[in-house]
Amino acid sequence: MAFLAAVTADGGVPIFTRTSGEVTSKLPFATVGALNGIHMFTRLRNGELKRAITPEEKIVWREYHKRVVLILITKNDASSDCHMSNLLDNIFASMAMLVGIDRILKQGELMKMQKALTICYPLIDYLLLQLDKEKANIGDLTRTTDCLLSSDTRSLQDCLSQFLDVADSLYGCLLIKGKVAAASKEWWTLTNQEKNLICSYVNCLPKVLSREIIIFLPSSSPEVSLRLITLNLLRDIEVCVLCSNEPPLSVLEDEAPKIWNSCFDLLKVASSLYPRNFPTNIELDNNILCLLLINTETNQSLCSSLFSSTSVASSSKASSSSPEINDQQVSLRTLYKLVIGTYFKNNDQDVDKKLQADNTCPLFDYGKLESSECEASEFYIYQEESKCYVINESPYQIYIVFKVDIPNYAVRSVSHKTLKLLTEKKLFPTV
Repeated sequence: MAFLAAVTADGGVPIFTRTSGEVTSKLPFATVGALNGIHMFTRLRNGELKRAITPEEKIVWREYHKRVVLILITKNDASSDCHMSNLLDNIFASMAMLVGIDRILKQGELMKMQKALTICYPLIDYLLLQLDKEKANIGDLTRTTDCLLSSDTRSLQDCLSQFLDVADSLYGCLLIKGKVAAASKEWWTLTNQEKNLICSYVNCLPKVLSREIIIFLPSSSPEVSLRLITLNLLRDIEVCVLCSNEPPLSVLEDEAPKIWNSCFDLLKVASSLYPRNFPTNIELDNNILCLLLINTETNQSLCSSLFSSTSVASSSKASSSSPEINDQQVSLRTLYKLVIGTYFKNNDQDVDKKLQADNTCPLFDYGKLESSECEASEFYIYQEESKCYVINESPYQIYIVFKVDIPNYAVRSVSHKTLKLLTEKKLFPTV
């Protein structure tokens, strides 16, 4: 559950409020005012209010450019504050992406800004939910690009290059089940946050045959708007392009079937990999329920559900709303939040400081350990329903959730074997 309030930093005037999960009603205006008043009181007295914690909830305040204060209330999961700070940074960046940073920071015209920000609500709600029920993506949490690893990436890349030539653009990607299966070299030069927010925005919108949206790149192009064009090729398969005023959408709609027709069979095969998301010829231990693999150099990730449970006959036929996928996604997110910021360092290198809060938290603000004192390389946890193992072996991190009946002595060796199998063939899209 989560409750978010955005207010002006100078007067505490409400800009908008959003809720997700179990929260069904908005907080009273007086309560929001009181929460903002506490923050303003400490600031006026040269203090810095970052968070308040109860046994059940956690409240975090973040201020941006002395213009907007975001107040977030979530369940207290005992994880590092860096995850909530990352969530709020993404929310502010999503506002800058869809409205423009200049409009947000412009003094006065509050009502116009409030009206303009309504376009951000679908993306903000998606980020607040912290669970992609449809596509099982995890990049919003890990600050990485969710990828689908297909063995036919080169052919898909060739079709994408042809389409980008028609679109007169250098920036584009192919999304299969909401994950990047192929992308242009220039696409990877965008910041992690920009790539992540663009993909998240496309995934959270209603599915249509084509769309054209005006956006800003919060870091790369904060003042000059671009067109984000998406075209649906097959079910859950979209090509996304960033381009200027030309060519018109109608031209791309006509050209897309001609270019991608030769790859339709390959697209269907790649789509059938979901929710496994990597080639079927790579066989992993049948005790593995799900895993998350992160390349920390390229900031790409693979989130995979393997369905060892007998209740699911075939992973390729699994529904996107399957309870097993959701449960496994929750397990991976919980494991990641437990480890990162407490035992492993949070990757903060590619974050634009202009899009971070003025009072952001240190990396290890909540945990007891400092990164200089502990350089953990492996982590394990045994629970009633599963066993988990994490390996931090640069440039990769792997998070694995096992069935509970795997022998304890086998967990570490199977984890290292799995990491080797998934990385030796270098299946991630070329950066």
